[in-house]
Amino acid sequence: MTTRHLHREQRGFTLIEVMVTIGILGVVLAVLTTVLLSSTRQSGETAKRADAQGASRQAMSLMTTELRQAGADPSIPPVGVLAIVSGDSVNIRVRSDLDGDGVIETAEPSEDVTYSYVDSTGVLSRNPGAGAAALISNVTDMRLTYYAVDGSVISALPLSTTDAARVTSIDVALTVAEDGQQPVTITNRVNLRNR
Repeated sequence: MTTRHLHREQRGFTLIEVMVTIGILGVVLAVLTTVLLSSTRQSGETAKRADAQGASRQAMSLMTTELRQAGADPSIPPVGVLAIVSGDSVNIRVRSDLDGDGVIETAEPSEDVTYSYVDSTGVLSRNPGAGAAALISNVTDMRLTYYAVDGSVISALPLSTTDAARVTSIDVALTVAEDGQQPVTITNRVNLRNR
């Protein structure tokens, strides 16, 4: 091997080759960083949406259970529990005598419950008779629609005593939006068992 040939094999990278390599690595890192940040942001948005859905379903489940039980009166003879005490498009108060003792309890599990939605605060609250407590926040809309036995909508709100006695089912629509996320709307038709 000649000295000239050995010198050529030991030669390193040129400045242009190093700059091109650094440029390519920079582009690859920029793309990877963008994908990672986008993935992290999307993951956060998905978690917020899942939280909103979970909270909505939990609130709807409790509300559905208590509305479905409205008017329960297992005492013999029945004492005549008024199922819907009052109601409009964003508030409803229901009663039931779940234990059949002839007394409407306001200690948990309450037999006299009021659900109220306040648009200005975005809070749906539940009052079991001992004071209102927030059931779910970040509510953007909540609507109650009342139906008679023939399926017709009872539109005169607030409900009169006569109309309240005609209600056999209630549509509950609940919309929740977490921190500017796409709103989550859950609806449910609740058939009053004791009608």
